[in-house]
Amino acid sequence: MFRIAVIIAFAIISCNVNSQTSVAGGIYQNTTWTLANSPYIVTGSIVVFPGNTLTIEPGVEIKIDNQTNTTIYIETRGTLNCIGTDLQPITIHAMYDTLNTVGWQGFVCTSSQGGILNADRFHISNAYKPFGYETALTNYQYTNCVFSHCFEAITVANAVNLQNCQFIDNEVGVYGWSYFTIDNCLFKDNTTSIYAYTTAIQVTNSNFIDNQIGISFASYVFDSMTIADCQFTNNELAIGYPNNGTIQNCQFSDNTTAIQLTSDCEIFNNQFSNNDLALEVSVNADVHDNQINNNVGGLLISSVSLAQDSPLIYNNEICSNSNYNVNNNTNMNYSLLSNCFCGLDSATIEQYLIDGYDDITKGLINYSMYDSTCTSVLGTVSKFQDQSAGLSNALTSIDSYTNPVTDYLTIFQETAIEQLRIYTANGQLIIADPISTNVFDLQFLTPGMYFVQGVQENALTSTIKIIKQ
Repeated sequence: MFRIAVIIAFAIISCNVNSQTSVAGGIYQNTTWTLANSPYIVTGSIVVFPGNTLTIEPGVEIKIDNQTNTTIYIETRGTLNCIGTDLQPITIHAMYDTLNTVGWQGFVCTSSQGGILNADRFHISNAYKPFGYETALTNYQYTNCVFSHCFEAITVANAVNLQNCQFIDNEVGVYGWSYFTIDNCLFKDNTTSIYAYTTAIQVTNSNFIDNQIGISFASYVFDSMTIADCQFTNNELAIGYPNNGTIQNCQFSDNTTAIQLTSDCEIFNNQFSNNDLALEVSVNADVHDNQINNNVGGLLISSVSLAQDSPLIYNNEICSNSNYNVNNNTNMNYSLLSNCFCGLDSATIEQYLIDGYDDITKGLINYSMYDSTCTSVLGTVSKFQDQSAGLSNALTSIDSYTNPVTDYLTIFQETAIEQLRIYTANGQLIIADPISTNVFDLQFLTPGMYFVQGVQENALTSTIKIIKQ
C-alpha cells in the first residue's frame, strides 16, 4: 500500500514538472511552443534568429521569470507568430511583482535583420513596451486583446485599429500619432489611457473608468476627431483639449473634470452629472442639446479674447449645479437665451450665473426663464445690447393696468401690446410676451418694484411702475 502511494505521488510530481517548459537563449530552427508543454518559463532573453520561425500556439501561457532580472526580452530577427483565438488567448506575464509596469522589456522586432512579429488575441502584462518594432508597422491592429500593468502598452507611429480590447492599470494605454480607430474597448485604472498627437481619431462604444486621464490631445487634430457613444466614469480628467471634431452621445459622471478646454469642437447630446467640472469651452466650440445637471461646476467659458471666436451655447439643459451653472471667465458677452436653467425666476437663475454682475472683469450673460418642463419661455433677462434699437421713442402712454401684480399684469386698452420690457431696480432687462391680448404672466418675477415699457406698432410706450407681490 505504501509503495502504491509513493508511485502515485511520484506520478503527480512528474506531471507537474513535465507540464511546464523553461526556455532562454537563441532559437536557431523552426520551433513551436505548444499548449501541451505550457506554461513556458522564460528565464532569460530569447532571440529568434533570421530565417527561423517561432510559433506560439493559442492558449499557451508564458511566464517571465523576473525575480532577479527585469531586462528579459523576446526578440525576433526571423518570424514570430503570437496569435491566439477568442476562446484561447495567449497569456504573457511576469511571475513576480505582477503589478509592476517594468517586470520585463517585452517583444522586440528587429526588422533590419528580417524580423517579422505577428501578434493578436493575447493577454500581456508587466512589459515596459509589450511590442517594440524597429520599423513601425503601417497599422497596429489588435482584436480581443488585454494590456495590463504595462508602462506603454501601444506606441503608434502610423495607425492603430483596436476592437474589443482592454487596457488595465497601464502607465500609458495608447500613445502616438496619426490615425486612431478604437471601438468597444475598456480603459480602466490607467495613468493615461490615450495620449494622442493625431491626424484623425475615432473612439466609439468605449468605457473609460477610474483613470487619471482618459483621453488627452497633445496637439491640434489635423483631420478630424470623433468620440461617440462612450462612457467616462470617475476619471480625474475624462477628455483634455479635444478639438476639430465632435463629442456626441456620451455619458460623463463622477469625473473631477469631464471635458477640459475644448475648441473648434461640436459637443452635443451628451449627459454630464456629478462631475466637479462638467465642461470647459473655448474658441469656436459648438455646444448644444446636452444635459449638464447636478455637477459642482456646470459650464465654464475660458480663453476667448475675440468676439468672433466665441463659443456657441444653445438648447442645453444646465440645471442644479451646486457652484454655478455657467461661469463666464472671459470679458465677452454671451446670449444664452435658448438654454434652460430650470429656474422660474431671475433671482434663482442669477444666483448660479457668474458674470460681470459678480466680477467686473467678466462679460455679461443674457438668459431666458423657462417653465418647469424647459419648453416654454416665461421671460428673458437682457443685460447688454439694448433691444430697443430700431424702436422709436415713446408713442403712447399706458393709463390703466392692474397694480400691484400678483400673478398676471393686465393692460386695459384697445391697442395690443406686443411685448413688455421690464427693468429691475438695477437696470436689468427682462422680456415678457403676452399669453393673451394685453395679459402677461409675471409669476416668474420675484416680489419687488419694476419699471415697465410696452412695445406696440414698432414703438415704445411710456414707462410705468409696478409692484410685484
